Amino acid sequence: MTAEKVAELIADRINDPVRLSGAVAAMARQSRYADVLPWRPASLSGGSAGLAVVCAALDVHRPGDGWDRAGHQHLATAVAASSPYDVSLFSGLAGIGLAATLLAGGRPRYERLLSSLDAAVGPAVISAARQLRVADGCAASDHDLISGLTGTGAYLLARPRGDALTAALTALTRLLAGTGHPRSWHTPADMTVGTLRDYFPDGHHNCGIAHGVPGPLALLALAILDGAEVPGARDAIEATATWLADHRVGTADAPDWPDAVALDDPGPARSATAEPGRAAWCYGSIGVARSLWLAGTALGRSEWRDLAARTIRAVAARPPERWWLTTSGLCHGRAGLLRVLQRFAADLDDPALAATAETLAARLAAEYDPDTLLGMRVAEPGGVLVDHPGLLDGVPGVALALLGPAPGPSWDRMLLLS
Repeated sequence: MTAEKVAELIADRINDPVRLSGAVAAMARQSRYADVLPWRPASLSGGSAGLAVVCAALDVHRPGDGWDRAGHQHLATAVAASSPYDVSLFSGLAGIGLAATLLAGGRPRYERLLSSLDAAVGPAVISAARQLRVADGCAASDHDLISGLTGTGAYLLARPRGDALTAALTALTRLLAGTGHPRSWHTPADMTVGTLRDYFPDGHHNCGIAHGVPGPLALLALAILDGAEVPGARDAIEATATWLADHRVGTADAPDWPDAVALDDPGPARSATAEPGRAAWCYGSIGVARSLWLAGTALGRSEWRDLAARTIRAVAARPPERWWLTTSGLCHGRAGLLRVLQRFAADLDDPALAATAETLAARLAAEYDPDTLLGMRVAEPGGVLVDHPGLLDGVPGVALALLGPAPGPSWDRMLLLS
């Protein structure tokens, strides 16, 4: 069965209300993270807004087959459940706006909805940007892709240019431009959460594209490439890409990055490591590599593009068991790696990368199981299998990656890949 066919079968199942409600209930029972990451209809990462994105992608691949109408139903569910107090990309109004933009597909659709979303997102972004512009150290959620200004900026970059986008890009430019130690974007100890607090009790510099500096770096680069450059953006990109290049680990032929760098780190770390790290999008070398590739493209810096190319080629050359990916989802699993490989294979015109992507897609497609609610399950730590209906961590994200590249606006802007 082809990868695209499996993607369609999964999409058919998420559009079956009985199967979808069954998966939502099953995830609540099965997942150890259900209390902190429950199904929220308004959410892009784990709700109906994300399912609308899947339908938008199918509409590009199979125009005229009714996927736009199916996506409309998911979008309406998301809008009905939305809150004016959350404007973030992966759980709030910006994510709904991105889903609507993708469903519109350049057609005159959802214009009133998008105008109302812009009117709600804009003032919140300007307020957040004002606070971030004076920050010297901040929580990841202030600036990151998932909850912060980078995520709302990624949405606004797909909309008509306005003051809110300028405010977001200007604030992120200021945050990334400094060259002192620690950098303005560092996370102090009292703002560190989760496992990073255990590993970096005195604070850290975050290297993950989902929550760290590669996210705003990629956004500033994309803004230049999209003709939305703000003053100082090139200097900010220079400072940050140089910092990332200086803090790589691994080897010259296989560069790698840690999840974070401690604030008391003595300086640039180019030591060889015994084992490469996890090849995940959220935290891992492939997300950093994509960010550096975009930075190099925006500023015409071949050394950053070469570093990114060496990184992704080294990952592709590793045996799959040494990718250290235990789940199939987008965020920290094989679907995320697949999408990054697809992007680099096209940009580098590299047959070896394309072959690795095709092999990985075939292996993901082979996980299709018609006896499950959504066509497959995703694994959580400890090998717990979950009927997960969320886009970022669950089965719908796998379907998106299996569809492969397509013409027109792409859903993977939400991952800052294109």
